[in-house]
Amino acid sequence: MAQTTIILSILALMLVLVNAKTTGKHLDGLKSGAKQLLQAAPLILGAFILAGMIEVLVPAEFVQNRLSAEAGFRGILLGSLGGMLLAMGPYAAFPIIGSILAAGAGMGTVVAIITSFCILGMIKAPFEAAFLGPKFLICKMLASIPFCISAGLIAHFVEKAFL
Repeated sequence: MAQTTIILSILALMLVLVNAKTTGKHLDGLKSGAKQLLQAAPLILGAFILAGMIEVLVPAEFVQNRLSAEAGFRGILLGSLGGMLLAMGPYAAFPIIGSILAAGAGMGTVVAIITSFCILGMIKAPFEAAFLGPKFLICKMLASIPFCISAGLIAHFVEKAFL
């Protein structure tokens, strides 16, 4: 995580310098970024608190029996279902998914959660049904489920074979 922070900080500094020399609007960019930070900070703080609570409240036996690499296909199915039910934005979902990984979930399960969250997330379902129709939503869901399971299975086999 420190490596990512360093890289992002260097990139941000480079963009500030480039913006200062080319457009002179670097202060506007910094103000905009600070405004976004102030808007997102409460959400991010709440998400990290929620993730921490999930990490300590979810019994270790549940993670080991149902979500670990040893759970295999069952964990991948649960991960696909769980990712679909995460009806929140990425600021909240990824800390929760990270706490599930830290609690001992297998890579296949975590990949299935993320894939399902991105492809099948229920937060998008009302919009898809309203703008594209319920027939589209049903076809997309049925066509996408195998992708979530396949991604989880591939990650599971990669974890078992190489990690």
